[in-house]
Amino acid sequence: METKKYSLIDTHVHIDELADVGGAIERGQSVGIKAIIAVGSDLVSNEKVLTIAQTLPGFLFPAIGFHPWQIKADLLEATLGVIEGEAQRCIALGEVGLDFKVEVEKTIQIRAFRRILELAASRDKPVIVHARGAWDEALSMVSEAGLEKVVFHWYSGPMGVLTRIIEKGYLISATPALAYSPRHRKAIRRMPIEGLVLETDAPQAYRGVESEPNDLLTSLFMVAELKGMQPEEVAEKTTRNALEFFGLDVAV
Repeated sequence: METKKYSLIDTHVHIDELADVGGAIERGQSVGIKAIIAVGSDLVSNEKVLTIAQTLPGFLFPAIGFHPWQIKADLLEATLGVIEGEAQRCIALGEVGLDFKVEVEKTIQIRAFRRILELAASRDKPVIVHARGAWDEALSMVSEAGLEKVVFHWYSGPMGVLTRIIEKGYLISATPALAYSPRHRKAIRRMPIEGLVLETDAPQAYRGVESEPNDLLTSLFMVAELKGMQPEEVAEKTTRNALEFFGLDVAV
């Protein structure tokens, strides 16, 4: 029996980390994925993302960043320089943010994040934010930077912070972790459908198995279950949200 196709956009994929990029994309397209936002996290991955994106124009859209796990003082200026120099080639800046549960010095995380937010504001770029153990701080910083387009990737933070995210008109993304993460499920249930986009964070492993873009179906079906909606409606609304947020010109 043929799998039903939906028109979907995977808003967060580490394309450079996939073992079989071509095969993963084909498998994603087979379930209806129309576009992928390919995120970078450091000097090497940013370069790879930009290179791979050139081979799939109109389908793979690059977003380069500096993941808080990857921040190192000796690479700070070089990485920020590349992001500044290549920002206009990108649909967004990300993955960037704060993670106060890792050992990377908080002050250098904040310094890097602030610089990238300033760049996003000056270039009118959406920002894809990683926030863990620093949800309030990350929200305060993007708000203070005057940014209008912010998506909090894989949100599992406090409901009070989520209320402020909603009030600001920012988005959060739903991942396959909805199958087992109570905190993520609670956030997705609370967020109005108008504030949701779908992602896989591929090749992030869920329950020990590395993911691919075709696992976006898990995100889709879990959101539909939590919202009491039909998958077709969730697909239509979240895809529309992604198109508008990233300014994509993609036929769906």
